[in-house]
Amino acid sequence: MKIRQGGGINSGGAGGRVFLVIPVKSEPLDLVEVSMRRLASLQPDLNVIYILDNYDDSTLNVIRALGNKYGFRVIHREKPSGYKGGALNHVIRRADMRDGDYMLVLDIDSVMNRETINELLKHINSASAVVPHWVASNGNDSLLARGQWIGYLLFFRVLKALNELIGWVPILGSGSLVSIGALRRVGYWPEDVLEDVELGVRFFINDLRVTYADNAFVNVEVPINYTGFLRQQLRWSFGVGRVVRKYFWQVMRKRHGATVLLYLGGQYFAYVLQLTSILMLVAMNIAGISIPLWAFVALLILVVLPLLMYLYSLLMLDREFGGDPRRDIFAINSANLAFIMALPRIAAANLMGLLNIGRIEWIPTPKGSRKWVRESINLLPEYLMTVLVITAFILSIIHLNLTNILITLPYLAGYVRGLWRILNGTL
Repeated sequence: MKIRQGGGINSGGAGGRVFLVIPVKSEPLDLVEVSMRRLASLQPDLNVIYILDNYDDSTLNVIRALGNKYGFRVIHREKPSGYKGGALNHVIRRADMRDGDYMLVLDIDSVMNRETINELLKHINSASAVVPHWVASNGNDSLLARGQWIGYLLFFRVLKALNELIGWVPILGSGSLVSIGALRRVGYWPEDVLEDVELGVRFFINDLRVTYADNAFVNVEVPINYTGFLRQQLRWSFGVGRVVRKYFWQVMRKRHGATVLLYLGGQYFAYVLQLTSILMLVAMNIAGISIPLWAFVALLILVVLPLLMYLYSLLMLDREFGGDPRRDIFAINSANLAFIMALPRIAAANLMGLLNIGRIEWIPTPKGSRKWVRESINLLPEYLMTVLVITAFILSIIHLNLTNILITLPYLAGYVRGLWRILNGTL
C-alpha cells in the first residue's frame, strides 16, 4: 500500500509504503485465523506481515498455510529476543523497509477499518507517529471489562488534552502509525518490556512529533478477569518505572518535560504512595496512635473530594457514550477493586523498574479462546494485605480511635470484598 502526497491510500501511486505488522507470541491458532480473515476483507493491497514467536513446527506450518491463503507474509523468529520491539525491528530488516515507509502496528486481537487507516494517514505530513483512539470492544464480557471500557473514555479525553496542550502523546502499542525514518533516527524500537511508551519518549527527546487522531478508532480487547488484568498492569507499571529511570534527565531538559514525566510516572508512582499510606495507617493502628482530627479533615478535602469528582467524570462520560450510570457504577467498582487488590504488586513493580531491580516476565494478556480460561495464581500478597487491613481495623476499635476507624473502614470493605470476589471467580 502506497501513500499519495495528499495522504490518501493509493495502491499504484508514488510515495512511501505502509506495512501493517502484527506481532504474534504464543497466541491461540483460532485467534490468528480470525485476524487474517478480518484483514483480508479490509483491504486487498495491504502489505501485511505476521511476525511469530514461540510456535512449534506443526502450528507454524498451519499459520504459513493461512498466510498463503490470504496473501500475507509470515515471518518466524527461531530465537526470539528483545520482546515485542525486537520482533518489530526484525521485520524492518527482513522486509527491507525504507526511510520513507511507515509501519502500522496492530495487536492480534485488535480491529480497525479502512476509515481508521485513512484518519491516521491524514497526519503523516505533520508527525513522525500517529496514535489512534482505542475502544474496548469486549466491554460487555465482564464487569471488570466494562469498568475498563469506561476508564478508556476518560483516558483518551486526557490524551486529547495532552495533544492540544504540548503537541505530544505517548505511542500506543496497537494501531499506531510510525515513520521508519524516524525509527532509525532514534535507534529503532526499544527492545524492552514497554517498547511503545519508551519509543514515544525517544521521539519526544529528539523533537519528533507524536500526534493523536481522535477519530481513528481501533477496537482492542481488555482483560476480563483479575489474572489477566494483573499481568497487564505489572508489565505496564514495571515498564513505566524503567522508562522514567532511563530518560528522566533527558526529558526534564526539554520544554514540557515536567508535563511528560507527570503523565508517565504520576499514575503508577501514586500506587507506591498509596501503599505507603496504607502501611503507615496499619502501623499507627497497631501502635494505638490516633490520627488527628485536622488530618482527617485534610484527607477528606485532598483525597475524597477529588475521588468523587473522578467518579462523577466517569459516570458522565459513561452516559455521554450510551451507558447506564446506575448499572455501570458496579463496573467502575469492579475496576477499582482490581486496582486495590493489585496495589502491592503494582507498587513493587514500579519500584523495581525505577531502581533497576529484577525483571518482569512478559506473558501476553490472554486473548481469544484463552481469555476465558481462569488461571490460578499465588494470592499471598492479596491475603497479606487483607489480613493487615482487618488487623488494623480491629485494633482501631480496641483503641477507640474514631478517626482511625473511619479512615480504615473503606480499605477494609475494599480488600475483604475484593478478595472474596477473586476467590469466588467474579473478579
